[in-house]
Parts: sequence; C-alpha cells; structure tokens
Amino acid sequence: MHDEIEKQGTDVHRYEDLITEPPKWSKKKFNRMMWRTRMNKLKNAASAVILLFLLYTVYISVIHIYFNTSGVNGTFIRSIITMVELHENGVRVERPANSTIEVTPFLTQKTTLKLYRNVGDWQVITGEIRAKKGVFGELTYSFENMSTYLNKNSHTSFILPASIMFDKPIKDIPRQEGDLEQLSKIEDGNVAELSFSTNTLVSPEHLMGLLAQYNIVVTGMPVYAGELKAFDTSHSVAGGTDYYVPYLNLRPTSGYDDNNELSSWQLYFAAADKGKMSEHVKNLMSELEWMTTNIQYNGVNQDKERLAYLLKNEVQVYGATVTGPVRELEKLKEQPEFREFRLGRIEVWNWDKKYFKRPSS
Repeated sequence: MHDEIEKQGTDVHRYEDLITEPPKWSKKKFNRMMWRTRMNKLKNAASAVILLFLLYTVYISVIHIYFNTSGVNGTFIRSIITMVELHENGVRVERPANSTIEVTPFLTQKTTLKLYRNVGDWQVITGEIRAKKGVFGELTYSFENMSTYLNKNSHTSFILPASIMFDKPIKDIPRQEGDLEQLSKIEDGNVAELSFSTNTLVSPEHLMGLLAQYNIVVTGMPVYAGELKAFDTSHSVAGGTDYYVPYLNLRPTSGYDDNNELSSWQLYFAAADKGKMSEHVKNLMSELEWMTTNIQYNGVNQDKERLAYLLKNEVQVYGATVTGPVRELEKLKEQPEFREFRLGRIEVWNWDKKYFKRPSS
C-alpha cells in the first residue's frame, strides 16, 4: 500500500513537471508585432489603390484613343457646330485644330468652345459654349455670353413677313427702321454688324443681288421653314404685327471628311457667292438631314418638320446679318424692301479688303 501511494506521488510530480507557463510578451515586442501587422495592411491597401489607379488610367486612355480614332469626337464637334450655327444667325463656333474633349468614365463627352461673330474683317469672341453628350443620351449645351453692357439683348431677331401672318397688303404695315438712327451717329472709321428683315420672302440669290452694290459681307440669313403655318412653334408678338419665331440659319458651307472631321469652311457670303447660293442651300439641306438623323437634342422633332417643309418648298429667306463699314451699312436704308434694322457689335476700322464690287454706272 505504501509503495502504491509513493508511486502515485511520483506520478503526480511527473505530471506537474509537464505543465509550463505561457511566455510573457514584453510591451515593446507586442507593439512591434502590431506595427508590422498595420504596415502589412497599409501595404496591401496601397497596392490595391495603385492597381485600381493603373486600371483606371488604362481604361481612360483606351477610351480617349478609341474616341479620337473612331471619329466619335469628330461627330461630337460636328454636332455642336451644326446645332449652334443652324439655329443662331451670324454666330460661329470655334474650329480648334485639336479639340480638348473630356470623356468621363461613364462615356459622357464634354467640351468648351469659344463663340465669335464676324465684325468687319475680325472674328470677335462673344462668349463660350459648354456642351456635353452621353454615349446614348442627347446633346445639350449652354451659352455664356460676354456681353459688354448689362441688360442688353445681343441676340439678333427677325420679323416674319406680314404676308405670312396677314392677308392685308404689305403697304398697310409701316416700315420699322430700328437702330438706323443710332447707326447714323457712329463716326467714320468703324465697322459694325447689322441685321435686318425683309418685307417679303425672297430667294437667297435675290437678296444677294440686292446687296451686291454695297461694300459689305453676309454672315447668315434666316430661313422660313413653315413656322406658324405648317406647324406650331414658340413665338412672340410685338405691336400686334411683328412675329418672332425660332428659325434656321442659312450659313456659308462647311465640309467634313468621312470621320466627321471639319475639312473646310467659309466665314461669310461674298460677291462670288451670288451665283453659287444653290450650293449653300444644298449644304443647308444636307446638314439639316444629318443633324435630325444623327443627333438627339431638344427640338429635333421640330427640325424634322422644317426639313419636311423645305423638301416640298423652295428655300426662301426673310432677312440677313451683314457686316462692313458703318457708312455702307447706313446705305441699306435705301432699300424699301428692308426693315427692322438691329445694330450688333461695333469695332474700329479693320476693312482693308473689298469684298463687293460696285456695279459700273
């Protein structure tokens, strides 16, 4: 019995010898371990961020390369130029050699381009246009005009010929001279921009013939395309007889290549265009058809109605925006066909070239 108890005691002693205490971590060693763990996590996070940045950079680069080489950016710029210049008389959109176009990760194109008007022989910057277009969305844009004066409306307006809206003879409606008196106060040595309306609808060739005797150039003409007769549109009325409507603008021809890159353009109608207005009219129809087919924008359905009207009827205009020396512009009052003169920008003399030859007496 005694031997057994002694044996058990020996066994217990041997079991206790197997029990060891866990190692004790010093505070310094523990902090070192935590620091290493945090650094590993930070390295992993930084690696993930760098990888995502590289993937994003590659993605954006591929998008820009594709948009530039496939003609998508060319189509975007052509859309802006066509939209603005067909709906805004006399205004031009900047034609940069290399357009700066931002493409977002969601494939939205954005750009800002300068707007200018021809005043004499200068292209005078009058504002900016900010445009954007989603990959499957509509083209939208907004203007930021650089107006010299507060509360001045720089938008040229044209009055529809009274014969369109009324059955009364034209002679019963008094002629409105608008800003002609103000124009007469401007000294020699200046050039200006001027717009006017006509009493009747006329062909572009006929209007160019009336202007041929003056030393001026034409930057645009409002086209009648069935507004308020073939279809309804927004409009305003002044004096009970003067109807203002949105209009299409007959502008000088612009040419594009197969990728919709601008290849040629003309700033104004000069003397040589008198016998070539049919080419500019043909270009108008082509641009209008391209615009209504390839662009989604506010007002596309109305432009389709305009196109349908012009395909059935000849293109006629009811005014013009012109520029040249102030004394030449003042002479336009000699034409009884012209009315509602609107004075635009004025600049110092810059008219060295003679665009129109006076007919020999």
